[in-house]
Amino acid sequence: MRKFALLLFVLLFSVKSYSQFKLGFQFSPVLSANRVDYESDTESIGSDGTALKVSFGPIADFAITEHYYVSTGVLFCSKRAGFEGQAGNSPASTEEYNLQYVQIPATMKLFTNEVSLDKRVYFQFGGTFDFNIKEEADKDEYVLVEDFRFFDFTLLAGLGLEYQVGTSTILYGGLSYHRGLVNAVSEQVDGLGGELTLKNDYFALNMGIKF
Repeated sequence: MRKFALLLFVLLFSVKSYSQFKLGFQFSPVLSANRVDYESDTESIGSDGTALKVSFGPIADFAITEHYYVSTGVLFCSKRAGFEGQAGNSPASTEEYNLQYVQIPATMKLFTNEVSLDKRVYFQFGGTFDFNIKEEADKDEYVLVEDFRFFDFTLLAGLGLEYQVGTSTILYGGLSYHRGLVNAVSEQVDGLGGELTLKNDYFALNMGIKF
């Protein structure tokens, strides 16, 4: 996977000479949350809150017209899997797993005309292909998940503002919501009375620069 990410990164730079191509870098604080589904007569398992994570990496925008762009990139994205569970009359306990992904967006950006001098609003929608490169439990004695799935896919919807600060330099900022569609749990521990399903969602504050 590291070789694939490096190859895509090199390809993005190799086409920089294309006049309708913008290459940049994006940094995003991420509020990671989970949707947990579990049905059992003897056990209760749900989501355990949210956590602040981060996403960053190179991005690329390809112009189709003046107002329509295809946007992609190669991003490192960290997420959190958090569970709160209770079996029988035992006290509730929590488990937290840190997940790291290489993320490849496949999105469209729609730009308005200038809302003021050198400023345009954009709307972004599409999906991201996420590939799990590392997973780690906060504590060794966790007992719910044996393994997480290698692949995830999320729907993305967002909006933001671009500001032209030079002949070829653009600063931008925006917000986006990412909704996971794939059960991140690949293998749960033996002995659970039901099937454990977890889907990753997060909100991102996107900040970046393009050239």
